[in-house]
Amino acid sequence: HLSQGRAVLAAKYFAQCPPALEPFADTAVRLALTNLGIDSRHAYSTTLGREALKSNLPLITYLADKMRVGKNNNDKMSCTMIGAWLTELYLHERDSSPAAKQALTQFLSQNVHTMDAKTIMKILTSHDVNATDCAAYAAVSGDITTAVNAALRVAPDTQDGVVEALRILNEAPFELAESLYYKYASTLLARAPVLAGKSFLSRYTHGLSPARLLPSFMFYERLRRDRKRANQVAAAAKGKNPFALNATEGVEESKTLESVDVTTGSRDTFGGGGVEVQIMAQAGSFVDDPSVSIKYFEGVIKLGCRSSAIYSFLVSLYVESADEEPLYKFLSAHVPSASVASEVSRKAGLGAFAGEEISSGLDMSYALRTVLASGRHFRSAIKLYMGFGMRQQAVELALKVDPSLARELAQDSVELEERKRLWLMIARSAASEIVHGGDVDVVSKVVSVLKDCGPDVLSIEDVLPFLPDFAQIDQIKDEICEALTSYSSKIEGFLKEMNECDHTCDALRGEISRLRTHRMELRSDAKCAFTNKTVLSAGEPFYVFPSGYVVLESALKQEVMPYLNEKQRARVKEIERDLQSKTNGFLDPSADSLQAELDGLIAAECPLTGSIMVDSIDRPFDDGDEVEGTGENMASV
Repeated sequence: HLSQGRAVLAAKYFAQCPPALEPFADTAVRLALTNLGIDSRHAYSTTLGREALKSNLPLITYLADKMRVGKNNNDKMSCTMIGAWLTELYLHERDSSPAAKQALTQFLSQNVHTMDAKTIMKILTSHDVNATDCAAYAAVSGDITTAVNAALRVAPDTQDGVVEALRILNEAPFELAESLYYKYASTLLARAPVLAGKSFLSRYTHGLSPARLLPSFMFYERLRRDRKRANQVAAAAKGKNPFALNATEGVEESKTLESVDVTTGSRDTFGGGGVEVQIMAQAGSFVDDPSVSIKYFEGVIKLGCRSSAIYSFLVSLYVESADEEPLYKFLSAHVPSASVASEVSRKAGLGAFAGEEISSGLDMSYALRTVLASGRHFRSAIKLYMGFGMRQQAVELALKVDPSLARELAQDSVELEERKRLWLMIARSAASEIVHGGDVDVVSKVVSVLKDCGPDVLSIEDVLPFLPDFAQIDQIKDEICEALTSYSSKIEGFLKEMNECDHTCDALRGEISRLRTHRMELRSDAKCAFTNKTVLSAGEPFYVFPSGYVVLESALKQEVMPYLNEKQRARVKEIERDLQSKTNGFLDPSADSLQAELDGLIAAECPLTGSIMVDSIDRPFDDGDEVEGTGENMASV
C-alpha cells in the first residue's frame, strides 16, 4: 500500500502489526522522516510512496491508532507521550488544512482524562492558539487555574477572555474557584465590571467573601478616579484653560497614569508548570463603570452581609456621588429612628450605637465624619445626627441648609425643655439671618416662628431680645395683647391661691391656739398601755396621747427606739445625757428645749394607733415574757 501511495491505509496496517515485526520507534521515524525533509530510501520504495509521506496525515493516523490501543490498555505513559506528539502534529497541520482545527478540538475533548493537562497546555501556549480553545480544554480537564489563565492571556483589550474566564469560574466547584476569584478580581473588574460584579454577587451565598474582594474594588475605584483626573487635566491643557494650574505638569501626569494602566497587571504561570503569562491591564481594556461597586455592595448587604468595612466603603462611594438620594435612602434603612436613638443614648451613651442591634454593620461615627468632610449631603448628616439622638446638632445644621427641616425636627421633640431650647435657636437664627441680609421685615419672621412652635413653647417675651432695638410693634400688637391677657389671668390665679393660703394659715393658727389651752382628764388609776403599771405611782414621766392611751416614758422609749433611724437614735441618747448633766445640782433653762426635742422624737404619735403600729404588723402578738409565762404554766400543768 505504501509503494502505491496509499500511506494512510499503510499506517493503519502498521499500527496493527505486532511490535516484534514493526517496532513503534522504527515505524514512527519511517513515517516522519520524509515530512521532516530527510530523504531515506528505507522509508519508501517508490516515488508515489515518497509523495504520500510528505504529509503528516499518515503519521497522525498511525499515532492515533496506537494511542487508542494504549487507552484501551490503560497505558498512561504511552498515552501522554503519543498525545503530546499528536497535539504538535495537529497544531502544525491547522494552517494548511481548515479541518485540522476542528480535528484538534475533537481530539483534545475526547482525550481529556487520558493526557497530562499541564503538558498539553504547555504545547498549546507555545503556539498561537486561541485563548478560548485553551480555556475550554483546561476547564474540561479540571485544571481551573490553567483555564482561567488561558482565557485571560489572549486579547487583553477585549472582554472575550474575561467572559470566558467568568464562565469557567461560575461553572467550576466553588472550592476550586474561590481562590481564583480573589486572585483575578482586579483584572475581571477592569475589563468587564458588570459581568464580574454579577458573578461575585451570585457566589456570595456560596461563601465568596466581600471583605476579601474589597481591596480589588478599592483598587478599581482608585483607577477610575485617577483616569478621570488625568482626563480632566488633559482636557484643561488642550483647551488652554487659564484656570488650570500647571497644565504641562498635568499632561505629564496624564501620560504617567496611562503608562501605569498599561503596565498594571498580574503575572502567573499555566498550571504552575513554568509557562509564564502576564495578564496586562491595557489602557484600552479598562472599562469605567461608576455603579458596579455600589450595586455589588448593596446586593451583599441585602443578602445579609454585616461587615462594617463593607458598609463604610459603600458610604464613601455614596458620598462621592453628586446625587444625595441613594445615600439618604441607605441611611434611612440602617440608621435607628430618633425615638429609639434618644432612649438608647439616655441609657448607655453614644457607645451603645456600636451595637449590632441598633445599626447592624453601619459605623455611624465614620459615616458622619465622611459626610461632613465632603461639605455636601447635609440631609444625610442631619439623619445621622438624629440617629445619635443629637437633635440639637441636627437642628443647628438644618438651620444652615434647610430652615423648614429645622422646624420639623424641633416640632418632633417630645420634651418641653428641649423643644423650647430648639425653638429659641430657630428664632435667633431667623432674626440674625434677616439682620445680616438687610431685610427690614424682622418682626414678621420672628412672629412666624412663634406661630409655628405654639403658645405653650414660646411667648413674645422669649423672643423680644432677638428683635432689633428699633422696630414697629404693629405686627406684634396681637401677641403683646395675648401675653398681657395671659399675665392678667395668671395674676388672678395667683391671688386666688394666696387667699386660700391665708385661710389655711388662719385655720392653722387657730388650731395651734386651741392646742395650747387643750386639757385632758386622766383617771387616778390609769395604767401604762405596755407595762400595765399605774402611771401616777410609777415615779417617772408619762405621756398621754389624744387616742386615750397612757404610756410611761421608759416603756415608750423601748417601743419607739427600734423604729427610729440611726441618726434619730443617736440624737435621743445625746439628749438623755445632756438632760442628765443639766438636772444634777442646778436648773438650766435650756433643759426645756431639750425635753421638747426629746418629746418630738419619741412621742410624735401614739405608738398603738400611729405609723409604728402599721410598721409592726409583721411582729407576733406574743412577746418574750408572755411566751415564757405560757411555758411555765404548761410545765406546772
